[in-house]
Amino acid sequence: MDQQLPSYNPWLHRFAVLTAVVAVGLIIAGATVTSTGSGDAVPDWPLSYGTLTPPMIGGILFEHSHRLIAGLTGILITILAVWLWRKETRRWVRGMGMIALAAVVVQAVLGGLRVLIVSTESVQDVAVQLTGNASIESTRILITIAHAALAQTVFSLVFAIAVMTSKYWLRAKPTDISQTGQSTIKKFGLMIAALIFSQLILGALVRHTGAGLIIPDFPLSFGKIIPPFGNLPNNPTAPFPLTPFELTFKVALQFAHRVMAFIILGSVIYFYSKYHRVAQYAIFAKLLLALTVLQVSLGALNIWTGKSVYTTVLHVAVGALLLACTVTLILWNVKNEMRVSARFSPATV
Repeated sequence: MDQQLPSYNPWLHRFAVLTAVVAVGLIIAGATVTSTGSGDAVPDWPLSYGTLTPPMIGGILFEHSHRLIAGLTGILITILAVWLWRKETRRWVRGMGMIALAAVVVQAVLGGLRVLIVSTESVQDVAVQLTGNASIESTRILITIAHAALAQTVFSLVFAIAVMTSKYWLRAKPTDISQTGQSTIKKFGLMIAALIFSQLILGALVRHTGAGLIIPDFPLSFGKIIPPFGNLPNNPTAPFPLTPFELTFKVALQFAHRVMAFIILGSVIYFYSKYHRVAQYAIFAKLLLALTVLQVSLGALNIWTGKSVYTTVLHVAVGALLLACTVTLILWNVKNEMRVSARFSPATV
């Protein structure tokens, strides 16, 4: 941390908030593309059918809107990163802005590859040579998962920057809690963040492998607590029948996603029970619990509604908010840890 206490810059903070809001919009737009099956509606990139103004009909509407919002997000993050570099006194906040900028560029390239690997033979050949994998579909899924993970990372960084440039963050008094207590909170925060990020990856795998409804009931799985892996119902006369291995894999993926959801819920409930009355951590405990309960409920609604577009999109958006709030909790804890240390040192934080 820098020695000089930073001053509040209201316009920088407002711009960071605007960038975070647009980043949420990008995640929602991306989820809408996936939920409506519009990912292959436009075969070229970065243009759409060779133009910036294609006919906004069918899947093109969702895919091209996603690209437009992605472009706007990239512009805003670029401005924010430059603004932070020029005006922000905290080196680590400036660094976060640069990391967000680099991540959004990589995310855009991955999004383009996700399109071109389907429609462009030369890109397919390069992908096969680089991965040694003859399956274009599996390579595309890996690219898509990386694209989704980076989207969550970019939003978490921008969300954290918006919070850290706020007047509340800059002027709040340190929490009266021991260094041991701060260390415990940090461990909880890191554990929950790791669980949530892993869950987001699992969720992306479930979506992009078509396993979202492979288990048709909830909270049970085929009427049982644990799916009957030795006797899974399979329909060999279906239009696109699954092999026994494919069926087992997708059921295991969906079930792992459910188990992880309840592990996260249990961890967040425990964190809430320990810290919902601790000054300045109460807001995190309450927010994380509310978002986690909402997220589990939306996951259930996905099954009960047959993956309604509305519930699916909200499920993805709330997952991003959960990760962003947990990342901010960790950063807040680091801030308080250093302030506690500063009581015994002339340094300021």
